Amino acid sequence: MKSLAECFKDLGFISDIPRYREGEKHYFYRVFVKDLSENTSLIVEGYRKMGYSTYRFSFYKATFVDKGRKINEKVYLENASPFQVLQRVRSFINYIERSS
Repeated sequence: MKSLAECFKDLGFISDIPRYREGEKHYFYRVFVKDLSENTSLIVEGYRKMGYSTYRFSFYKATFVDKGRKINEKVYLENASPFQVLQRVRSFINYIERSS
């Protein structure tokens, strides 16, 4: 059985980008990023949330301009389990591949 990070890596995402807090890696936050174009990326953010035994994930598409400023964001999923987010991301990737 593959880990979540391996599944996202197989889908073309850059996995496990740690967030730094005061110079140390913060392991309660996970990000997976896949670039669709020069300015547009698919982003999956995971975080630990009180009351849940697993990470909770958000999945969205963001468009950035030159200096990294976000100009557009389309949210596809919020507060989802690992299984739900992986299903939605796979479905979205398949849709993109069929469309092009």
